[in-house]
Amino acid sequence: MALVLPALPSLKRLRWRPDFSFARLRAAAKTATTMPLGAQQLKRQRTSTLLSLAGVTASLLVIFAQLGIERAVYDSAVRLHRTVAADLVLVPYGFKSLQLHAEVPVAMTDIVSANPSVAGTMPLWFGVMSITHTGMPTSRRIAWYAIDVERPAIDVPGLRENLYKLREARRLLYDRESRPYFGDLGEIGENKEVPVLGPPDNRGLLRQLFVVGTFAVGPNVLNDGAVMMSEGTMSEVFGAWWSDRPAFIAIRLVPGADPMTVQQDLNRELAGRGEAITISEFEAREKSYWSRETPVGYITDLGFVMGVMIGMVFIYYAQYQIIRFYLPEYAILKSLGYDWWFFLFMIGQIGAAIITPAFLVAFTLGRVVYGITEAAMHLGMSMGLREMAVALAACVVMTVVSSLFAIRRLWKVDPIMLFE
Repeated sequence: MALVLPALPSLKRLRWRPDFSFARLRAAAKTATTMPLGAQQLKRQRTSTLLSLAGVTASLLVIFAQLGIERAVYDSAVRLHRTVAADLVLVPYGFKSLQLHAEVPVAMTDIVSANPSVAGTMPLWFGVMSITHTGMPTSRRIAWYAIDVERPAIDVPGLRENLYKLREARRLLYDRESRPYFGDLGEIGENKEVPVLGPPDNRGLLRQLFVVGTFAVGPNVLNDGAVMMSEGTMSEVFGAWWSDRPAFIAIRLVPGADPMTVQQDLNRELAGRGEAITISEFEAREKSYWSRETPVGYITDLGFVMGVMIGMVFIYYAQYQIIRFYLPEYAILKSLGYDWWFFLFMIGQIGAAIITPAFLVAFTLGRVVYGITEAAMHLGMSMGLREMAVALAACVVMTVVSSLFAIRRLWKVDPIMLFE
């Protein structure tokens, strides 16, 4: 009588690798949904569950904070750019950022005005000075903008109704959205004339200026606030030579002119002595500068990546603890024929059960953090759809990646261990 041994399974089956097909995927998802073992096992591991929940919540709060800071930095940097009342902007060749204090040669306006499609040019000057008044403990640096009163380059709330006040020498408009470091200057300046001390003159004496109204733009990362003045006041305070150094020149086109065509014609005529760009490109270059050429972009990107990695570690910790505790039960399920996809969905349930309440708690705390930060910094931090969408995508990535790492532990599970 011959003894016939059962055929050994192939090496491929011993490796227990996923055999992908939509039918298997759909069946595994349906089975895992009707049999939520992962969520039930998570309830029995309260210590690891609470620890993972706290860790993932903290990581998501870091992600929300980084997204909010990134948006606030970039949006606050282009607040002035969005108020330009023109079709094109003449900037220095290779323009990157207003904060670099580059100037456009004022002689370029002759070349620009010679184009028949150009209706007018409107210069704007930008700089930084120090001011102080009786409501401030010490002097503080503030950004200043100077405009031609007869043809202002920007249109911001509060400027039109107060524009006539700037025709008088040494009169300023104060940005009421500035940070609270300047005391009650915004509140008093709306109702009456407020004397302030500006930069020193040639004798070292502080010049006396007068705030006669307010406008609204808002600060950015570098500047706590701003004041607006006329070109005449700028020349008196800083010197007449400043009139030849505008930060940019707004270009208004005649009705019906094609901005792209005019832009190409102007750049050809300027021949590298200046550059005409659109308003959208004006904003894009400023954002690109803050994102790529300052530490802000790298820091926020690094913080986001670290938040995702920390969240993955805590989710993996909870998944690994459950797999290690219930390893014999998983061996039984494997011996019953449950495939790789079923275990992946079941382990994914653990991650989803952790990430869902963590996201809700982090979202609530994030709104509180945004409100506190905005009240102090006035950078425009707000919880928008972009922040929510990116955070949700990060949650999916954390859950999927941690599940893929955790399921590797099940590859070594052998049903024969039940008989050891």
